[in-house]
Amino acid sequence: MSFLSMMKLVAPELPRPVGELLAKLPYDYRPTIGGSYRRAKALRAWFDEQATPEERRAFILNATRRLVGYAVENVPFYRSYYREQGFSVADLRAFDDIVSIPVVSKALLQEVPLEERSARRFGRTLTHTGGSTGEPFRFYSDYRQLGNEWAHMHYVWSRLGYRSSDLLLTVCLEPERPVVYYDALRHALALNIHYDRSEVARAFMTIPASRRRCAFFRGYPSAISEFLDYCERRSSEILTELHSSLRGSFLASEYPHPSFRQTIERATGRGTISWYGLSERVLLAYERDRPYEYSPLHSYGYCEAIADESGFTSLVGTSYYNYASPLIRYRIDDGIGDLKYEDGILSSFRIKEGRQGDYLIDKSGARFSITHLNLSCRPETWELARFIQVEQRTPGRAIIWVTPRRETSIAELENAFQFGALNLECEFRIVSEPILSPRGKALLKIETAEQS
Repeated sequence: MSFLSMMKLVAPELPRPVGELLAKLPYDYRPTIGGSYRRAKALRAWFDEQATPEERRAFILNATRRLVGYAVENVPFYRSYYREQGFSVADLRAFDDIVSIPVVSKALLQEVPLEERSARRFGRTLTHTGGSTGEPFRFYSDYRQLGNEWAHMHYVWSRLGYRSSDLLLTVCLEPERPVVYYDALRHALALNIHYDRSEVARAFMTIPASRRRCAFFRGYPSAISEFLDYCERRSSEILTELHSSLRGSFLASEYPHPSFRQTIERATGRGTISWYGLSERVLLAYERDRPYEYSPLHSYGYCEAIADESGFTSLVGTSYYNYASPLIRYRIDDGIGDLKYEDGILSSFRIKEGRQGDYLIDKSGARFSITHLNLSCRPETWELARFIQVEQRTPGRAIIWVTPRRETSIAELENAFQFGALNLECEFRIVSEPILSPRGKALLKIETAEQS
């Protein structure tokens, strides 16, 4: 097990004084990621602030060409796939030739055994996505990616004044964790909304005042909004506390629906920033100039927009630094529009159809992010289920539609998913294929004809 993997396991249990000391150590000098963090930080600054248009295009071409060449030599899937598609590395002579690289998708890669689409690399880590469309995707992460990730994320957060020593406030759903706990790896106080909101509020306020002064809220917009909505109605003392220390909120992983964002900004009296990224780490875009307009960070990964025959436009991302499970021109199914370009490179887009921050309502009437259902599952659960989709017709109850990988039963599903810890009555149903939207997308939250 790598040092980083070990830290992920033990860091939430570390005493707070240890976490606070770790928070004071700049990421530039942290074990395992310091070198890649420094390089990524310098590259981001050069690409965005100094490089000429010609230099930017040359960087993207060279980084992509190196990755493609490595994949052809070391990854069986890419070697055969490119040959079948009539593509050769020799075709990449200029920036405009990148569009000749065949596009891949999660659906395509899911049909390929993991080792056939991966290369043996030092420090690679088995990873899976959160399954925001119902189907977690397994792949290996390259150890260099984490430094690149944090260097760019910290740049985005710095636009609200973030420093690595700042204490974060997060919202989580962890049945086996305390009501409020300190997460040393993220230097954050975690509010565990597995428990009743009143219990969470009381536990937070019992922490000494000097130890609960958080600088930024971070988490799903739906989860933050739900907690703050409760505070506005039932726990104004927490809002008073937050007003004295909070400098802003980081809206992660979901499209920040305007109603959620308005609640957060009204309740905290501070600004917010949102970004667009994926667990696959193929691209990262953030609100640079105005809300809901996302600008890609091409020093992180190359971001493109492509349209299909019907005119539906989606994103394509290439991860420069994942040589363990290369993702080259990897299509993301979220629909986008309002495209802007600078010197032939995508400079901004808006999300038109994608992850819209769906939520569920539990038995107490509280909302929580639907993504938490997947995060509540154990990794081995996904050996049983190919897709899960959720339907809610009445508050406090949900129908879990499961597309299994093999023959199974309702009793086996109930045992495997272990949703009993949630304050939600779940009914499992088995379908042979996922239920698709009119565009053919397997969304996580669905409505069936029975509901109408």
